[in-house]
Amino acid sequence: MDGDNSRRRGLRGNDRRDTSKARSNVMPESEMYCPISALLTFIADAIDAAAQEVLSKTTSQKIKDALGTKRSIVPFRKTDSNSKGSDDYHRIDLGLGIVDEAFSVISSKSESKPDYTDMLAVIEVKADVGKQQNAYQQLFEYSRNIYVNQHDRRFVWGLTVCGAVFRVCLINNDRMLASDPMDVTRPDGRMSLAKWLVNMSFCEKDKLGRDPTIYYNMESAKWEIVVFDDDTERDSMVFQIESCTRIADRAFGRHTRCFECTQIALESGSADDSNRNSNSQSSFISQQAAKVIVKDAWAIGTNAPADKLRDEVALLREINNKLADRDGLAGKYPILLAGGVVKQTGKGDKLFNDNSSNVFAALGNKILKEIGTFRVHKRLAMTPIAQDIRHVNSVDELIIAAADAMQAYCEIWSTCKILHRDISTNNILISRYKDVDNRIKVRGMLIDFDCALHVDMSSKRDIRPEMTGTYPFMSINNLANTDVERTPLDDWESIIYVLCWLGTIGVNYEDEEEREESGPAFSSLPIFKWSEGLATQVASAKRNDMHSHENFRSRIVKRFLNRDSYKPLRHLVMALRQKLINNRKMSSMGQGAFEDNDYDDSDMDFAFARESSGSANTSNSGRSFWDDGFKKNETLFDPNECFARRAYCADKISKELLQVILDAREKAVARLF
Repeated sequence: MDGDNSRRRGLRGNDRRDTSKARSNVMPESEMYCPISALLTFIADAIDAAAQEVLSKTTSQKIKDALGTKRSIVPFRKTDSNSKGSDDYHRIDLGLGIVDEAFSVISSKSESKPDYTDMLAVIEVKADVGKQQNAYQQLFEYSRNIYVNQHDRRFVWGLTVCGAVFRVCLINNDRMLASDPMDVTRPDGRMSLAKWLVNMSFCEKDKLGRDPTIYYNMESAKWEIVVFDDDTERDSMVFQIESCTRIADRAFGRHTRCFECTQIALESGSADDSNRNSNSQSSFISQQAAKVIVKDAWAIGTNAPADKLRDEVALLREINNKLADRDGLAGKYPILLAGGVVKQTGKGDKLFNDNSSNVFAALGNKILKEIGTFRVHKRLAMTPIAQDIRHVNSVDELIIAAADAMQAYCEIWSTCKILHRDISTNNILISRYKDVDNRIKVRGMLIDFDCALHVDMSSKRDIRPEMTGTYPFMSINNLANTDVERTPLDDWESIIYVLCWLGTIGVNYEDEEEREESGPAFSSLPIFKWSEGLATQVASAKRNDMHSHENFRSRIVKRFLNRDSYKPLRHLVMALRQKLINNRKMSSMGQGAFEDNDYDDSDMDFAFARESSGSANTSNSGRSFWDDGFKKNETLFDPNECFARRAYCADKISKELLQVILDAREKAVARLF
């Protein structure tokens, strides 16, 4: 009896008396798990009983069909445990699972601990009703593990319990939404919680946050994925998933996933397929059982179907068409087999586009206004297969891969006027192939055009400034969010940061492991500031590091792995920086020359030799184009002036940068072969 009274006191949601006696009556958090689990199990059993009673009495086939899809939403027995599939060692209070033959979920009645691969929702418990924000924060952190382990997860459900107050939470790509409080010491609170569980028990699979277009085939014992095609020639293609090559490992963002797949079926339009890729890259595509990469992501978009300026599918189709016969580009950019907006099945088997508005349509207009970013769920099937850039075997292979990617970038810009805007370590891949002499060679490939923009040169609004990319690799112009239009030079600046990043941490995983064992802590290096803090702080750190030849050499390049094999990479980034920052085509009038000298390899060797003897070479530091950002008689920096001047001659400088990296590639090939 005393135990029951204690539980009732612990679940009293409206008792906010701030006294020591009142706080002593609050049930410890660990003792709340059992009554919470019992309440949820009681509701699940009641729903089961009610459904069985209706089935036993009804003669309506429609009702029988509806009740036949029922599932039980029940808590896992194991509480306060480190869930299977977790990579952060955090213990969760409780988890909700599903008992349903149509799902892969194992009955939660077993004593095994929760598994993120099976979990519908995490339940975060706080004894103190005043710790609601802490509960939200922890629930948000746990949601990342659900995305990591469930490759068909579109959005995540969760619950918080603070005192006796339940809240249902929905976490999508950009934010967390929470229900009104449901105080289960009150009838209306218990009714609201029960209604949500009833809805979860009978709703369509997509409303659970799962994606029915990624499913497990019992006959083949393989997962399959449907790729919808916006091209009117066909509707969709079906692929068998062989492996997941990229997981959605962040709670917010695009939740990009990539799967290595085999084509197994074609819904329609197969008669026209043999001509869809009749170009110089067709050797990469086998029409039968083709190995492809399927990319699944929630891209930022618009409601306007005709807006193709930043539609990755439309951009890749244009790139494929215009570069089809271009020599020397085979394998250096993706070939699109199929792609489009993912379709979900609604009432009456009608298909609807999977986007953020449709996902939350059932929540009402008030909620829709709070959603913010509009995202579209897109899926693309592409070839050829390639690997993460960190799978290079040497610095020379990295230089080759970076040069190939930037060669493709420049061709895409000059031919299609498409800015990539997200050059990073994730978006440059490598592949290996045999040449005519049967030697294995490496090539780089530029991927991921989610953030790309088709620049309509007749309208300046189309190149409006917008912050895109990944902090460590974003240009200073981008990070500073200036009013100056973005140009290819922003992406060239990004490739310098990519090479510097890899030169510092190690170009491959083996080198990184060695650096971690014998080198300084990464957090102690200046380059660490490229990934920490606000965008303006990262921009300031990069401006300081890039401002002069000497700053760049001593603060960044000097910190590369201390190996002779890294010398060509040091030379390359110094030469690229020289062309980008100290280029003689920039002056206060937008053309002409700064006081600088062309960078060469001997200068780098001399600088490092001088430093080892206690002195440094500063003769080639030159004048940075940022120097003119400081107006006469003023101490305030004006970034717009210098970046606008750089944009004025962007195409000419871009050509010079391409020549620098292609020359470095030629030397790298000579060293390898």
